Amino acid sequence: MEPEVVFYIHTFPVTQPLLFTWIIMAAVSIACFFLTRNLKTVPRGAQHLLELLVDGIENLVVGNMGPEGKKFVPLILTIAVYVGISNLIGVVPGAYSPTENLNTTLTLAAIVFLVGHVAAIRKKGLWTWLKGFFQPYFFMFPINLAGEISQVISHAFRLYGNVFGGGILLSIIYMVAPYVLPTPLLGWFGIFSGIIQTAVFTLLAVVYIQIKIS
Repeated sequence: MEPEVVFYIHTFPVTQPLLFTWIIMAAVSIACFFLTRNLKTVPRGAQHLLELLVDGIENLVVGNMGPEGKKFVPLILTIAVYVGISNLIGVVPGAYSPTENLNTTLTLAAIVFLVGHVAAIRKKGLWTWLKGFFQPYFFMFPINLAGEISQVISHAFRLYGNVFGGGILLSIIYMVAPYVLPTPLLGWFGIFSGIIQTAVFTLLAVVYIQIKIS
């Protein structure tokens, strides 16, 4: 399904997913600017919540990858924040979830895929990395290659399918029973499901990178 074009910058079309990605980027950048001003040794309030988020992601990454995983913490944290906000922003009337578009989720999955393989090359060397595609036997190369491609596709489609499907279901409920069911279902599918899908996508990103560098 083609995303709706909101406006053009000269001849460049700005679609809904791109526009709301820019909005999320701007909001996160502004929030980080203010939240990192006047940091205290003993965190309180917003700083405490921010440190809980960072520590949680770091524990997740290091717990799966070991100490060498620390260098991936900024990437995984960025993915988690972006995907989380993208999933939840659809609850706001008139807003659009960028993760409801397949191009967005494919791009995120491709970034994880490329980072994992680049890290594997740097750790193992180019020749050892290439040999991995022909193990345990030479004729397994097509199957191993197909497995790598299917990993990206499944990573992207899992998030896209759940967010897009949830949006369609909510739209149907609004039409069928607009004054009875929307509120609890909006909380369930829009918030709870969005948080769950963020956790799943983030965890899979960590696992996929860990598999490649192990």
